Amino acid sequence: MNARRIAIIVLTLVLVVAVFTGAVNALNSNPAPAVRANLANVRDYYAAPAANSNAYAVDGGVLFSGQPGAWTQIATPENVIVSAVATDPSDANLLYIGAANEMAIYRSTDAGNEWLRIPLTEEAVGGVTDLALDSVQRLIYVGTDTAGLFRLRDVGSSVVLSGHLLLDEPVLEVVTDNSGKGLAFARTEWNLYRAENFGLAWYAVDNLQSIPTAVAIANTNPAQVLVGTTDRGLLVSQDGLEWTMANQGLNFVPGSRLMVNDIAVDPVQPDVMYVATSFVYGTSEAHAAPAGVAVSDNGAQAWSPIHEAQNLAVAELLPVSGVTGGVYALTTESRTPLALGNAPVVEEVVVAAQPQPAAANTGALAWVIAGLAGLALLFAVAMDLRSRRPVPTTGRMAPSPVTSRR
Repeated sequence: MNARRIAIIVLTLVLVVAVFTGAVNALNSNPAPAVRANLANVRDYYAAPAANSNAYAVDGGVLFSGQPGAWTQIATPENVIVSAVATDPSDANLLYIGAANEMAIYRSTDAGNEWLRIPLTEEAVGGVTDLALDSVQRLIYVGTDTAGLFRLRDVGSSVVLSGHLLLDEPVLEVVTDNSGKGLAFARTEWNLYRAENFGLAWYAVDNLQSIPTAVAIANTNPAQVLVGTTDRGLLVSQDGLEWTMANQGLNFVPGSRLMVNDIAVDPVQPDVMYVATSFVYGTSEAHAAPAGVAVSDNGAQAWSPIHEAQNLAVAELLPVSGVTGGVYALTTESRTPLALGNAPVVEEVVVAAQPQPAAANTGALAWVIAGLAGLALLFAVAMDLRSRRPVPTTGRMAPSPVTSRR
């Protein structure tokens, strides 16, 4: 009897522990991250800052990290629609994202495992359009759609707001160098702004003689600023003050109007650059005819066409870091990356099945143990109740009469 009761107590304890373990793991376990072979709706892209490192992409408001053929989703704060991403070239764990549905950015110091929310302003409704990170000066420039441009400083334990340029049009692009020179530019639909004193003051660039269409900075020595225009092709500068044309090989001739659709620089090989161009025709009603995509491996001194890109209406270029002539294109018709030149070709978008994390496996084992312990406990209780049932009798014995003898 005592042994049976001890067995019941032990089985009860095992059952309680197993159920508790399974419940804790069920609450704490996260779903396996989605892995894609390709991206389908790219809204922002940050090329891998170093060889053998990961690039980052915002695909349909979701953050991914990886390389062509293997993109892994990174969990971001709940209800945040990601619009922009930037990382520190010298620290792969330091990551910033901008929100499309609130005036805030988020910082992670552990590659996206945990996030710190950094509000920008409570006086405007809108979202973040672009991010640029000066890792040398530890400055973050944040472009927005309704509140202009913000300058923040990363002081290690936190990020503090240290400047604000209020504009009456959305900021489309923000770029900065990482050479220590402190170059920074912000582009809107009609204007280009140049930073001075490391972003504490901003001035409109008024000597382009054309409307800016794209801007990029190459961390060459010295750093080089590249600006695309609506009808003068590509302009380059080392300080943002004096500009020269850099259209050799782009079929720009006197009388023509060459528009730059986008510019991209390989961060691993800053002398390798890409440009997408179109020719503009007409006066009162202008029309653009795609001219293609070209690559330069000598810092924009000369350009060579990437033949697969002829007559391709390119909206944005995504370089493959460290691969000369390897670039993806987003077109005016599709935000799905199209491989050009030496870029790896990925045939289709595939979601790969992922192994369950260790915590989930532990939780499943705990539930199995709980089930077996429960069955054993029921059996033991049933046997104990059966042992306590009274033994029935078939009849009564009549008392024997007692006779006294005298």
